[in-house]
Amino acid sequence: MIKKSIPQLPSLDLLKSKKFYEEKLGFKTLKEYDDILLLEKDGFELHLWLCDDPSIPQNSSVYYHVDSIDSMYADYNNKGIVHKNAHLSDKPWGMREFYVLDLDGNLLKFGKTIEN
Repeated sequence: MIKKSIPQLPSLDLLKSKKFYEEKLGFKTLKEYDDILLLEKDGFELHLWLCDDPSIPQNSSVYYHVDSIDSMYADYNNKGIVHKNAHLSDKPWGMREFYVLDLDGNLLKFGKTIEN
């Protein structure tokens, strides 16, 4: 039985990633090691692992279901981190979404189910 899932994304520089995730996205660092960073936001963990191949983060993503999509979007948009081609919009698959690219190119997708 699966009890928990923790996304793990590659990072080319853990110190730069830590600063971005804390200052721009509002994550809190739980633990730091030489090759992995454990972060948390709203009770959900995210691990960043040290990687030296830039193509890996450019092909990695995570999807977060969120409650307050409009206020999160406003916050991230004001910080200038919303992907230029992925502003908040309603999708045909029933989700209201926007996307952020981290410093290494990992795609962070945020969505909320559209209520009918």
